Amino acid sequence: MARLLVVGGAGGVGSALVRQRIEKGDTVFATVLNDAEAAAVAAAHGVAVPILRLDLSEADDLREKLAAHLSEMGDIDAVIVCAAISPYGPVETTTLDLFRRTLEINTISGIAIYQAALPILRRTGGRLVFVSSMAGRAAMPFIGAYVASKFALEGVADVMRREAAVQGVKVVLVEPGGIRTGMVDDQLRTIAEKIETLSPDEEALYGNNYRQFQALAQASHSNTASTADDVAAIIASALDAPDPDARYIAGEDAVQLIGLTRSLSDAELDATFAQIYGSAI
Repeated sequence: MARLLVVGGAGGVGSALVRQRIEKGDTVFATVLNDAEAAAVAAAHGVAVPILRLDLSEADDLREKLAAHLSEMGDIDAVIVCAAISPYGPVETTTLDLFRRTLEINTISGIAIYQAALPILRRTGGRLVFVSSMAGRAAMPFIGAYVASKFALEGVADVMRREAAVQGVKVVLVEPGGIRTGMVDDQLRTIAEKIETLSPDEEALYGNNYRQFQALAQASHSNTASTADDVAAIIASALDAPDPDARYIAGEDAVQLIGLTRSLSDAELDATFAQIYGSAI
């Protein structure tokens, strides 16, 4: 049986993965951000899952604390990074602070985790799995900060994979499409609230874009999105395969969208996104 660390063990995908791996017989550690998340993990799994508190928004501190935790935990066979934030809005009005925070949590923290965990994974011949997104392969309008962070994660994970492979460590990306989680429910509520409070200038410039994005997000959440268990099962494939692929796509929507990025020119993709977002009304 394996010993695993799930970063973001209270979230939808993280919690599903923790449950699935416990049922498989693995020993699972989970990281959380705060008391509420710790309580959620304890309520779901009891004392079976040791909890570590780590803040991904402070990557330097994260690297030091995680390295200290790992030195006390003994051998770990895999680290799976499930945590992320997904802000939305036009690039013009997204604050630079929000761009920095998104990159810190979604990308820089992944580098910190790699640096802290690599010595142990090198010793165990283990693997590091990052949950990325189809937005790391397709630059979807209205989620610029998230897209930037996931494109960056995809690139640096490729470098990690190529550098770590010769040391016996596998680095894997999982690329989901839409996922039905509580985070998306919260996002849909905030989108509706934002639309109600747009300034006249915002309404004139971007009101239609907000409504298009809202309609697309709602349609995905209701119809095409994967469940957290579906994505966790794909992560399990990356964990259990003797020689895992570099990337695993999770969800039919991700398969379709990533397929378009491979087959269409930039001009054709631009036209496709214009059609997708225009037809969302």
